[in-house]
Amino acid sequence: MYIPPRRLKMIDAMRGFSLLGIILANMLIFQYGSWGAFDLKEPGFSTTDHVVNGLLEVLVVGSFMPIFAFLFGFGIIKMKESLESRQLSPYPYLSRRFLLLMVIGMLHGFFIWEGDILTYYGLYGFVLLLFIRCQPRTLMIWTSIGFGMMLLFGGLGLLVPVDTAITAAERSYHLETLHVYSTGSYTDILVQRNMTMPGIEFPLVFILIFLLMGMTSMLYIPLFWLGMYMAKTRMFDDPQSKSAFYLKGMLIFLPIGLISKLMMFIMPALDWETFSLLFGGPILSIGYIFAFAWLYLKWQSAKWMNGFVAVGKLSLTNYLLQSVICTTIYYGYGLGLFGQLGVAWGTLIAVLVYALQFVFSPLYLRKYSYGPVEKLLRMWTNWSRSGKLPTHPHSPNPVQPAARHM
Repeated sequence: MYIPPRRLKMIDAMRGFSLLGIILANMLIFQYGSWGAFDLKEPGFSTTDHVVNGLLEVLVVGSFMPIFAFLFGFGIIKMKESLESRQLSPYPYLSRRFLLLMVIGMLHGFFIWEGDILTYYGLYGFVLLLFIRCQPRTLMIWTSIGFGMMLLFGGLGLLVPVDTAITAAERSYHLETLHVYSTGSYTDILVQRNMTMPGIEFPLVFILIFLLMGMTSMLYIPLFWLGMYMAKTRMFDDPQSKSAFYLKGMLIFLPIGLISKLMMFIMPALDWETFSLLFGGPILSIGYIFAFAWLYLKWQSAKWMNGFVAVGKLSLTNYLLQSVICTTIYYGYGLGLFGQLGVAWGTLIAVLVYALQFVFSPLYLRKYSYGPVEKLLRMWTNWSRSGKLPTHPHSPNPVQPAARHM
């Protein structure tokens, strides 16, 4: 009988790979913010900027964060199974984990960068607790319903004209944001990020969650369910035996996702951007999941693959470090390059930041087993100063770790 390893290196490597796409997509927000500075700068872009931006729109934006969501759902089930193998209830452990993720996310979003996603992962985690005991068939039904809704709303978006005109108040806000983020102090940027928003006079921090919950849940919850389904059906526990399955999934989902996203450029008269966001991006992410799994089997023995594995093991620390490094590069209290470099140079900087993590993550793991944020999360989850779980006296496998792949 096949016995899966304590950690699945393929899953760690896939998580590390997804962080490359995440920093490339987030670079646009690091450099231009969330509220329209990009639109003000776009007329001055070079041909190279437009080409690189088009490639990012098709290949990256909206297609890598869903991979993270998939792996989050996958990790929930793996952690549940590990806890239950020790005869421990998963609910208190997972609940503590999700609570701390929310706290870390809120601190990240308030004090460092407005593009945080951890808060929502923590919130959705509590919802996903309702599904951890579902049968695989039930999870697949929910996943299919979720993707059906995304396809429906994406299709309806093609029929609704979109008003892209910028009001005078919005333009004034965007210009103010450009100035504050590129020249302001840390305090100036903190106030601009959390206490102002175009057309709204009360603190952004109190309403942002309600503005984004609907969109992000539409994008990610089906991927959470799909990850849970894949974990329950052992789709990655014995990867060598599933190479043909991964190849088939890649050949189905990659073309559908790419064509769905390319329609923005093929038929620009219609609002394919909404369709791409709601359907094309998540479908392409599934294609990437299968493609990476298939390619991992070909290259798993290569030394450079250990870089993806190490980045994935330190995924939470590396995700937060990306925010710290990039805001320091772009914001006024650092190098002050906000809105100044263009998409092509910004992409190069994102690749270089990831390359540093790719090189230093394996070096870090030679000395330490966990990243600092992962260690904190493990200690809180397991309610233990050492981060280890208590051993149940009747546990059939007392040495099996609990927290895996989250």
